[in-house]
Amino acid sequence: MNRYKIIILALIFSTPIYSQINSSKVAFVSYWSIGDSYDFNVSKIKQKWKDGNLTKDEHQNYIANFTVLDSTDKSYTINWSYEVDLGSTYKIPEKLVEKFSKYKLNKIIYKTTELGEFIEILNWKEVGDIMNNMFDDLITFQGEENGKQIDALKTAMQPLKQIYSSKQGIEQLVVKELQYFHQLMGLEYDISEPIIYEESLPNMFGGNPIKAQAKLYFENVDFTESYCTVKQELSMDPEDTKELLNQLFVLMKLDDKEIGRALETAVFKVEDRNTYEFYYNPGIPHKIETIRETVVDIEREKARSLDKTIIELIYYN
Repeated sequence: MNRYKIIILALIFSTPIYSQINSSKVAFVSYWSIGDSYDFNVSKIKQKWKDGNLTKDEHQNYIANFTVLDSTDKSYTINWSYEVDLGSTYKIPEKLVEKFSKYKLNKIIYKTTELGEFIEILNWKEVGDIMNNMFDDLITFQGEENGKQIDALKTAMQPLKQIYSSKQGIEQLVVKELQYFHQLMGLEYDISEPIIYEESLPNMFGGNPIKAQAKLYFENVDFTESYCTVKQELSMDPEDTKELLNQLFVLMKLDDKEIGRALETAVFKVEDRNTYEFYYNPGIPHKIETIRETVVDIEREKARSLDKTIIELIYYN
């Protein structure tokens, strides 16, 4: 979120949090201690349609654990542990399942500010190596399976390989549920009216950030339970998304005529509709549901995709 469009949380520790309830303000601040541990059920749904026909319907589900490893005056260190079989996630053919079974992610170590704002993944190089090696094996398999030249596949896949093995790509795409987990943290919000702001999203291919128009508003707040429901709507800037396509085509080494022809009538629309149900004190979600809808129309090739992520706190009796 553009921190300059919303009041930055300051002086939060200057008075006791329970000394007074301000019915028009809600502060999302992390009140965590070393050893705090929470389990979450994470569900991911990916669906794609081409020319109106459903061509992809993938469902993934796993349990993730959030544990505070360290706490200082300025930061927290968190372990987000889970197990995802990447071979299964990327629909590896059955005959290669054993070979790709080595590609498992089970631990992300990352850091936040003292208020719970996401800073960075600390073990991103380890994760990047796993993703990089997996893409190399996928390229080799695709080349052998389809009789295509390996060099041509490497060139076509290089942009994706670059993204998924980079620090930024890992933080934004490989474990993007962490971005949702910490999206609201570290700020105080005026709940009396919607917050309209301009978001700057990272550009996975380098270059200028992607602009997006966003709105955030509170659906309900229970001050007694320190619980609330927040809605977020976001639409990416059409011109910036088209420029993103241009960068991708260049990296894929398409010639200028192909790029110009494709972009002339291209439609690329991305919209987010997210719901955050949160215990803002101590800063732990009850449920997060995010939906990203993407519509692409390039040279009469029409496609639509829906990416849905649900993160739910597990309550034990």
